[in-house]
Amino acid sequence: MDINFRKITEIDYHKCADVLADAYKGEPWNNKWTHDEALLRIRATMSGFNARGYVVEVDGEVIAQCLGRVDYYNDGWKQFCIDEFNLHSNFQGQGIGSNFMNYVINELEQENIDRIWLLTGGYMAAKFYEKNGFEESSDGTMMTLELQA
Repeated sequence: MDINFRKITEIDYHKCADVLADAYKGEPWNNKWTHDEALLRIRATMSGFNARGYVVEVDGEVIAQCLGRVDYYNDGWKQFCIDEFNLHSNFQGQGIGSNFMNYVINELEQENIDRIWLLTGGYMAAKFYEKNGFEESSDGTMMTLELQA
């Protein structure tokens, strides 16, 4: 199996949409993303000057993605917000996700990013991030406001 970690290109967006839809179809989300909905999410996430994206290819086929944005603060402090970190279900549990996270961390360290943060749902997703060095934060409280009932 030939594995390649690299920065995303726009050519990857359609395959990444398939990966996103596959990743969310199972537990704990059970979401039914259409290809067009997933593609819109990817394009929106990658549309800003501060967007960063990375993919994993296995034998030339994209099977994972990490998409997000850099947030800038005072004194030159920067953090990367992971909006999507997905691995196709056929490749989960093989260590590829952890190796991919290490690749992303190394790429962000080269940009002098100070911190990575994300929101996640589900016990297994949280365990994956904890296994890869993330900690539950007490820096704030997640707040929501429903606009349409």
